[in-house]
This record gives sequence, structure tokens and C-alpha cells, in this order.
Amino acid sequence: MAKNKLIKDNYFEVETVDTGPTCFLEEDVYVPEEFVRNRALIRIDMNIVQFPIFSKNTRRKKNEITTYFFNKNKDIFITVTPAAGDLIPGEAEERIFIALMKIMKEKGMEQEFIATAREIKEAAKINTNNYLSDIKKAISRLSKSNYTFKNTMYSNELGIILSGEISTPILTYKSQSEIPLGEIKKIKSTINDNRIKEFYLIKISDHFYKNIVKRGYLVYDSDILLDINSSIARTLYMLLEKIRFNNLCIRESVFALIKKIPLKYEKRSLPITIKTLEKAFSELKAKNLIKDFKFLKETTWLESDVEIYYTEEHNILKKERFDDDNRELKEIYNNLAISYTEKNIKELKPEIIIDDEMVKEIIELMPDKAKKLKSIYKTVENNLEKYGYAKVKAAAIYLAAQKKLTSPRAYFLKILENNWASDLVEEISLKDEKNTDIALEEDESIDVNNENRELIFSEFQKLPKEIQDGIEGYVYREYIKLCGIETKVQQIAFLGSRKKLICDYLEKYPELLGTIKNKEKVEEVKIQEVNKENENLIVITDKDKLKKYINEYIDLYEDLLDEKTESLENAKKRIILDCMPAFLNNILTLESLEEIIRKNLI
Repeated sequence: MAKNKLIKDNYFEVETVDTGPTCFLEEDVYVPEEFVRNRALIRIDMNIVQFPIFSKNTRRKKNEITTYFFNKNKDIFITVTPAAGDLIPGEAEERIFIALMKIMKEKGMEQEFIATAREIKEAAKINTNNYLSDIKKAISRLSKSNYTFKNTMYSNELGIILSGEISTPILTYKSQSEIPLGEIKKIKSTINDNRIKEFYLIKISDHFYKNIVKRGYLVYDSDILLDINSSIARTLYMLLEKIRFNNLCIRESVFALIKKIPLKYEKRSLPITIKTLEKAFSELKAKNLIKDFKFLKETTWLESDVEIYYTEEHNILKKERFDDDNRELKEIYNNLAISYTEKNIKELKPEIIIDDEMVKEIIELMPDKAKKLKSIYKTVENNLEKYGYAKVKAAAIYLAAQKKLTSPRAYFLKILENNWASDLVEEISLKDEKNTDIALEEDESIDVNNENRELIFSEFQKLPKEIQDGIEGYVYREYIKLCGIETKVQQIAFLGSRKKLICDYLEKYPELLGTIKNKEKVEEVKIQEVNKENENLIVITDKDKLKKYINEYIDLYEDLLDEKTESLENAKKRIILDCMPAFLNNILTLESLEEIIRKNLI
């Protein structure tokens, strides 16, 4: 017997299918575009921070397979499958995982390491007497739960989101009872603790481990994480640290945060969810992990925002975490004879031949203030050797998106050092070229030569600002449609390829180019004739009148229907683009303009 429950709006669908001993739970965590906005130090894989790896559902069921969807088409998702008769990982497993990351650091960052039950108890700050069974149950659940990533697993090894399905547990392990007696004696001889009751041979799965050792990670203080009482507050803290970079004030959609954690937002459960979120923020404030927060609610909670404030001290502590972690890891690598970790880092580092063209290409992506610096060429060149093409290019795009820059070179180095642009590397893929095996993935079938592109773009820049915005709006929508998802990553990455994408679009629609290039001839001819059936219609030839009519029409529409301003701004851009060819040819009638407006407001 199957039960289906469909929530009407925002593409959120929870579907539970009862098939006897096994059941399925599907959660859509796609955020629609309008909502888009020391030894204790541990490295957390970017995927674990970004995605709901540990469930916040306190009513998990045995044998319940949970799928989280990240787009409307449901082809970008993560499925968590528990072991037979068990639950998917939750709060308890998250604490044990954090503890294991701390122990792995203490053991020299090797992929496979020994952890005693007492070490895990102390690292996880467990105070119960029944810790042996709790730890064993959590480690077993971490090992036996399988994660299937479909177009979601980020690989820092390749610098991209891996396409297709990737299935992996978080870790595998062997308990003391599964290890031969001879090996047990050898292991115990290396542990200076006579109180050993149980130990585990832990191995972190390849996909997560490679990110942890090769910059696909964020640095957190395990003591801080484990001191946070609420699992929701802990996830919120890790998400906000990733989102904010070094900003002292960020504004996020409440709905987006609810979906990223994720929490329920159905009408009946929304008031409880908001209280839970507020309680999580309050805990972070009480522990001085944020300075303050403020909800900004004008209409409904799902359309509200929250502002989160930080101090300079938060940034200093964040930078110190990265610096301390890097320094400690260098010491670990230096003290180890060619360890598995060090060996893999060498294997994963791409060898590229850096030439003048590559350096100039990166500089071209930077803001004008950075381009003017005499030292910028050498800075880019040195960091291409250190970090590789994909990361430096991502950092340049990220730099260009910053509005206020007092020291662009220093900020560029911080981006690379702290890995702030790691998500942007998703937009950059590996490709064989003449002197390097790393480049931005491009569709060569529609590429135009540089000279022609410059000509097209110069003509584009001669257009009125409203028409430029309209064209760019269309180009952006096509770009997002190809990406399949819209986040801040795609928004910033679009800026890096804006010029090329606009030129490709104008070449794809040559009628627009023809209108632009022949504008002078059109004005000389001044087409006076209109089809006989249209002789009595009003032809709009004045730009100010056109603009005034569109604005008044949309303002009235907004007043009558209480439409959201943001969606109407997008509609206005589409209207301008649709009427542009007829307007430039002096054949845009009032009737045809009204038809264009109606079509774009439906």
C-alpha cells in the first residue's frame, strides 16, 4: 500500500512509500531562485558541511531510506540508505564523527588509524557509563549507512562536482573482535593505556578523505562544535561560517536556511520550526559564536530574511584556525616518512606549464583595481604554480564579485589561502589543451574568434542600458537553465564568463545583431508604412514614452495584484528584450506592446 503526500508550492515534496519492512522518505532541499541569497582543530569535508549528511529528524524510522532533492527536476540528490533494521545517521553519529576527525588529526592525518573507545569517549565528551555500546552503535551506523550522491559529490581532487552516481559510506571499520589475535597484541603494544576495553581500526572513505587532505574542507574547532548542545545549532554554525567567508554581516533567507539544515516548513509545523531556528541562533549568540541576529519579517515567514552579525574578533579567530591547522599539518607531513597522506597529496597535485597567455587570462577576470597593480602578474604566476589553474581562476572570479576592495592583492591571496572560492571550482572542469590539462570547459561548436567577439561586445555596449539589461537577463536565465541549479556559486561564476556568454547569445540570434548594425540605415529610411490593417494604430518611436508606458502598466499591475517586485523586475527585462527589434525599426505599435506585456506577465 502506498501513501503520497504532495505539498503544493515551492517544489517541496515529501513522499513516503510503505513497502513492508523498508520505507522511503524524500525531502526536497532545493531553494528556489528568489530565496537565494590547535589539536582541537579539525578538517570537515566540504560535502559534510554543505549537505544533510546527519539527519535532524528526531522521528527517524528503521529501514527508512531518505532522499534529499536539490533541484526541481529531481536529478540532483543524495540518498541515505541505512543498514537493514537500523536508522540513518543522526545527532549521536555526528558527535562521534567529529570526535573521530579530532583523533585522526592527533594520529597524523592518516586515512586508516586506531581509535580506542576511551579516546572516542573523551574526544566526543561523552559522560554516560554506557559509552561502549553507544560508541559501537554509532560507528557501526556510520560504516553501514550508504550515501548515494547523484550529481552532488564535490571532488577537490578534480575541482568539480562529480557527474553521475557515487555510492560510499562515510567510513569503514574493524572492531577488536574482528581482528586476528596476533594483530591485536601488536596494536595494544603501541597504545600506552592499560585501561583499553575496546578499540577500532577506522578507515575514512576515499571520497571524503581526499577532500580533507587536499583543501576540499573547512577548518573547525572540535571543542566548539561538541560544546554546541543542539545539532541544529551546530549545523547552522557550520553553514554560516561557510556562507559568510569574512563578512561581518550577512543576510540570508529564512526559507533557504530551513531547507539547507533541513527542517520542516509545512504550514502546521512552521511555527515550531521558526522557534527551533530562533533557539539555535540564541545558542550561538550565547556562546559568542555570532554577535547577534535579527529576523526581518514583512509578510510571511517563508518570505522573510535573517541578518547575522559578527565582530572582527570572529574573523581573527577564523583565520587563526586556518593558519594553525596549516602549520600543524605541515609539521605532521614533515615528521612522517612518505606517509599515505603525503604520497596522495603529491599524486593529486596537477603539473601545469604556465605561460604568459594563461597569466593574462586570469588577470583579465580581475577587477580594474587589481589589473593596475604592478605586482599582480607575478602574484598570479606564483599562485598558479602553488594552487593550479582551476583554483586561481575561481579566486579571480570571486575577487571580481566583491564590491569594496581596499587591497585586492591581499584579498586575492586570502581567497586562495582560506579556500573561500572552493565552490566556484564546480564551474571549472579539466580539459586537455596545448600546454596544460586544466581549463575552463567551453562549447567550441558555438565559440567565436576573439576579434569578432570584441566587435559584437562593442556593439552591445552601444545599446541603451535597459536593452543591455534585458539581453543580459535572457543570457543569465539560459545559463542557469544549463546549470540546473541557481546558487551564489552560479551567480558569481556567471560574472566570470559574462562577456563570452553575451556574445554567444547575440551570435545565436543574428536578427538582434542585424538590427543593431543596421540601425543607422533604418533611421535613414524611417519606415513609414505599416500594413494597411494597422494604419490607424499608434506607433511608439520615443524611448522615454516607451519606458513610461511599461513602468506605468507594471506599477498598476503590482498595485492591483500585490505581485512581488523582484519577479516584476525580471518581467520588465523580458518585455524590453521582446519589443526591442520592433522599436528599433520604428514599427512597435501600442497594441503589439500591450500583447508583449500581457504575455510576459502571465
